[in-house]
Amino acid sequence: MGDLVVDRIDLNDPVVVDNLRKVIDKLIQNPSYYYPLGFKPSYYFEVPTGQIPSESGWYIILESKKPLHAGKADDLNRRLNTNNGSIDNFANKRRSSDPERNFIKKFAELNILSNLRVCLIKGKDVCLELNIIPDGLTDLDRGNIEKLISIFRHYFNYQ
Repeated sequence: MGDLVVDRIDLNDPVVVDNLRKVIDKLIQNPSYYYPLGFKPSYYFEVPTGQIPSESGWYIILESKKPLHAGKADDLNRRLNTNNGSIDNFANKRRSSDPERNFIKKFAELNILSNLRVCLIKGKDVCLELNIIPDGLTDLDRGNIEKLISIFRHYFNYQ
C-alpha cells in the first residue's frame, strides 16, 4: 500500500498517529474548550455566549456528547460565529448540494438536533503538546489532522 501524503507530522507512523490521538483527547478534556452552538436563521452558526478564540485550529460540532462533524479553521471565531464564515453557501439558490454543516443547521431548525455545542482545539495547543514551534503546522498538516479528528471523533472522551 502507498503512503499518505504528509509534511511535518508523519501519519504513516502508527506511533505518531497514536500520540496525536492522545494529544487531541487530552486537550478536549478542558471544559473551557466547549461553547454552546446555535444558529441565526436561516443560514448562520453562532456562539450565543459571544466571541470565541480568533486563531487557527479544529472544531468538533456535538449534539450533547455525540460528535456530528469535525472541521478546521484558519480563524475559529470567523468560521463558527460570523455571518461570512458560517454561511456555507446556504443562501446561494444556485448551489447544487450542501455540506454537512448545512444539514446540521437545518436539522437543528427542525428540532431534530438539540443541545448543539462545539469543542475547539487550538492549533497552538497541539503544537505545544507535539513540541512543534507555535503555528509550525503547514496547511497539509492541518488538513491531515482534520481528517484524523474526523475519522476518530467517535473515540474521543468529550466533556
